[in-house]
Amino acid sequence: MARAKHHKQATHQRILETAAAAIRARGLAGIGIAELMQEAGLTHGGFYAHFESKDALIAEVLSLASGAARQAMSETAAAAPPGEALIAVADAYLTTRHREHPERGCVVAALGSEIAREPGAARQRLSDAIIARLDRLAGLAPAGDDAGRRRQAIGAFAAMVGGLILARGVEDADAADRILADVRAFLRASLETPAGEKP
Repeated sequence: MARAKHHKQATHQRILETAAAAIRARGLAGIGIAELMQEAGLTHGGFYAHFESKDALIAEVLSLASGAARQAMSETAAAAPPGEALIAVADAYLTTRHREHPERGCVVAALGSEIAREPGAARQRLSDAIIARLDRLAGLAPAGDDAGRRRQAIGAFAAMVGGLILARGVEDADAADRILADVRAFLRASLETPAGEKP
């Protein structure tokens, strides 16, 4: 019994991880359930033993990816110099590697505009993920009061997501990297704590 339960959990996780990469790389419409299950090395019919619907799968994908993003953000912030945690997170986000690998990257940049048009659990999970990310970023912002920190978090995240989307939309790799560098420079100039101010 325990072995069967473990096998089912492992299979569920394999489907989830395969879907997380495939959906971020190709979009919601870019992969069907049959193709996804084939990529996971499983039969099409087995999907519904693990998920009620594609929407339920996408909702779990968002949770998985959001958890990974939180972990990476926490590690980056912890290693940053005092007052520079938000800048460090932005620098780590706006990289060539992230631009080139949407399958392992931010779900908001990869899927946000698509999921925002979808009803159901996936849409709610996206909303929750964005609010949680903004709350976390506000906690890293250098401004002194709550309103200022929230403003900085929203501005930074908007620039990060928008910059990544723009860079992915440009075919020339050098031009794409220039966009990322310019957004990093813009955020650094916007977020650096003025001399004499406490972070």
